[in-house]
Amino acid sequence: MITRFSPKQISILTALARYKFLTYSQMMQLGIDQHRSNLSLLLKDLRESKFQMVKKIPHGMGEEVKHYLNEKAIPVLKELSGLEEQEIHCPRGTILTHTQDQAHRTSIIDFHITLDLACQKAGVALLFCDRYFDTVGNNRVEKNLKSKTAFEVTGSSSIKPDVTFMLQSTLQKELFLVELENGRDSKKSIEKCIRHGEAMLTGAVNKRYDFQSGYRILWIFEHEGAMEAVIKDLHSRPLFEPLAEYFLFKPLSKIGEDIFLSWRNVAGKERKMFY
Repeated sequence: MITRFSPKQISILTALARYKFLTYSQMMQLGIDQHRSNLSLLLKDLRESKFQMVKKIPHGMGEEVKHYLNEKAIPVLKELSGLEEQEIHCPRGTILTHTQDQAHRTSIIDFHITLDLACQKAGVALLFCDRYFDTVGNNRVEKNLKSKTAFEVTGSSSIKPDVTFMLQSTLQKELFLVELENGRDSKKSIEKCIRHGEAMLTGAVNKRYDFQSGYRILWIFEHEGAMEAVIKDLHSRPLFEPLAEYFLFKPLSKIGEDIFLSWRNVAGKERKMFY
């Protein structure tokens, strides 16, 4: 039974407030502790003490345990970390089942962590980072709950990227959308690229974020073969001739090497994320 929080437990709570769901591996990547056994004890106390700050998602054999904040943690975090309530990512209620998109969601959080660490190392400000599972509105009263990344293209059509984030470089603000493509269905990915290309030409994202410059869409592929097929197809389409520098591609396996480097454009040429 804990009666107060250790510095590492506060780090765990603060990290969960930022990323919403975390595995032991992700906490180790964040540097909270390098030993899974230590994290297990810290989280056991947070789950089972009278404070019940943390919950875990039921998981299958061979899957990593995923943790999230209990709503009881919100006032504690506001006091201990000075966070505003809107900055604390806390699911409402208890998650009782393993969701189908959990592997995809975990990869998105991996990307967010990698981006955070790279920005800290490079001294680049990450102004915001929204994921598709972050929401605004509510379903209790107004019935207007929606993803924070979704934007309207036309009155009856919208797109929901996996991630939207903005950096402050030494020169200017840089806006990015991210799509993580699992599986080998290159045709589905091409169709999604076309929708994004058409949306880019309408200025829908620029309007959504009141952003007057060009933005880039980062396409991350679980399978490099699918990525190569997509690049080859898009390079042959007239729609993407003026958009070649705004679509950047990279295999998921190489994101951790240097997230800012070694992207490829529609012509297959190597590019940095920003200059």
